[in-house]
Amino acid sequence: MEKLTLVKNGYEGTVLSRSLVETVEKLPEGKYNIYIVKKDYTASIPQNKLFWMWMTLLEYETGESRVKWHDYFLQLFLPPEQRSIRHLSSQALTHLLNQIQAEALVEWNIVLPSPEDKDIYNDFVLEFQNK
Repeated sequence: MEKLTLVKNGYEGTVLSRSLVETVEKLPEGKYNIYIVKKDYTASIPQNKLFWMWMTLLEYETGESRVKWHDYFLQLFLPPEQRSIRHLSSQALTHLLNQIQAEALVEWNIVLPSPEDKDIYNDFVLEFQNK
């Protein structure tokens, strides 16, 4: 299937891919329903890395495996059919990370550093990025 795109933003206005225009022009005469669905970007690699560094920190702090922490948080915060972070959008993973961060602080008094924490975060990354 050919990739058809439409981009709408405040700077460039609306941009249609040539393939979209050509596809519409090639349609035989008639009436058509066209559905437009907003593209949802998958989570970034840094978000995934942060998630797993947090799971490793929780494992280090509690002795419970990072896989068990992964399963616990996904069961706690995601619908039953979603048992992986692999296909979450960037926005959905950000929301999940915020929930996990709050839960860890409130329930176990464990601070999960985020990039906004500057020095603490840098030390955290140096310690946990390769574990």
